[in-house]
Amino acid sequence: MTDSRFEVVKILSVPLTRDKQLALEKEFDRYASATNWVMKFMVTQHITKPERAIEALSESFGAEFDKRPSYLQDVVRTAKIEILEHRRLARTIRSMRDKKPFFKEGRMILSQPIVSVGKSALIFRLPDRTQMPIPYDKRSRNREADVLTHIVRGDSEQGNQRYDRVRLTWNKEGFVGIDIRARLDKMRRDS
Repeated sequence: MTDSRFEVVKILSVPLTRDKQLALEKEFDRYASATNWVMKFMVTQHITKPERAIEALSESFGAEFDKRPSYLQDVVRTAKIEILEHRRLARTIRSMRDKKPFFKEGRMILSQPIVSVGKSALIFRLPDRTQMPIPYDKRSRNREADVLTHIVRGDSEQGNQRYDRVRLTWNKEGFVGIDIRARLDKMRRDS
């Protein structure tokens, strides 16, 4: 991974229908509460390694939030990053030293197979195994058309190796900001 170069590709979604907004809002709330629950567990149990956290939380997390192991891995990874960021800031900001880390609602950072990047839409898989397409805005889709084509070509049985994690940011006006962490080193060499 040291020789590969990752870039963040920023795309907006179209304004979503009311049904999709309600379903996505529920998922954003569930992700935030799951991340805060995992952070509280990791801080109180003094767990620093994500593997130990996944092992300790697998059964209780499945009963409380989601049974998919990839969802638990994403939540633990996000919780670990938030804890480290909080500790880094607590060294310099005095008011943060006595507080517990907290994940703010409105963001989800997910990986495959929960989300998959398509040429015209992001496919989000819900816990009940249904798929929710989140179409890209025409302007941002056309701006990043070459990158999206490059990412979509990387699909295989093991998953797409051309992108890592996808950050979804909820906007109150009814659309979603989509940030794709894509590996673009081969694309830059080909062109």
